[in-house]
Amino acid sequence: MMKKNEMKEHELFAGGHRLAATTWGDVGNGQPTIVMMHGGLDCITTWKDLPQVLAEASGWPVLAYDRYGYGRSESLVGGREPSYRREEAGPVLGEVLRHFGIHKALMFGHSDGGAMSVLAAAAHPELVCGVFACSPTMAVDQFMVDAMAVARRAFEQDGLREKLRRHHGDNTDTMFWGWYEPWASPQALQWDMSVELAAVRCPVSVLFGNDDEYGWRPSAIALFRHGLMPLEVTALPGVGHHPQQRARGETRSMLQRLFCRIGRSPSAESKNADQ
Repeated sequence: MMKKNEMKEHELFAGGHRLAATTWGDVGNGQPTIVMMHGGLDCITTWKDLPQVLAEASGWPVLAYDRYGYGRSESLVGGREPSYRREEAGPVLGEVLRHFGIHKALMFGHSDGGAMSVLAAAAHPELVCGVFACSPTMAVDQFMVDAMAVARRAFEQDGLREKLRRHHGDNTDTMFWGWYEPWASPQALQWDMSVELAAVRCPVSVLFGNDDEYGWRPSAIALFRHGLMPLEVTALPGVGHHPQQRARGETRSMLQRLFCRIGRSPSAESKNADQ
């Protein structure tokens, strides 16, 4: 019998590619699960201990996986178009959820993965019961496009490549350019997910940092302009692009409020998981 919040590594095929995944707790068999979608330069290991923290705070099992081209998953071949977000959040995520037998998911995403988590709620309304998005880049302005040049300089000259290699190994270069090229182009300004924002009906919690180096106001405006879902938005002063790591207390508090809004009590879930 699996111990509560026990960590286990997996491999699966989704979207035609081999993916690596890690679970905390007994994922599957119809269990409601927190499903984590990492950012554009991230993977399972860059979440650090956050999956374990979420499992303990919620009483729900947690699934995190390396998307195609990231971490321990299959290496990216060719580039990406911005539409990869819809592919990953739609059919690929659907295959992942089916593989693990997940019929109810709370999506927890950061940055690129935060935007995908919202797209997932629109693509899978019968499966996604809530979304927690940290610094989701749901709308793109010139400030974000310009920030990509800073990221490129950090990768080529300032040691970012070596830091990323610790997590992505041989995937590092193709991973970086697969993320950089779609969002550094002026065509990135045409990215629009207003239709999906308007389609989401489950509760959504969004946590921004006021000092986000990629910007956050356009995404917040898009949420308020197009979103019809029950919504909580917080922007923390003195916090950058990683509020889930820099503001753990607020992250946990917002998660508990989100569980209450979807009609699930974290304390009750944890008690039931102990029985």
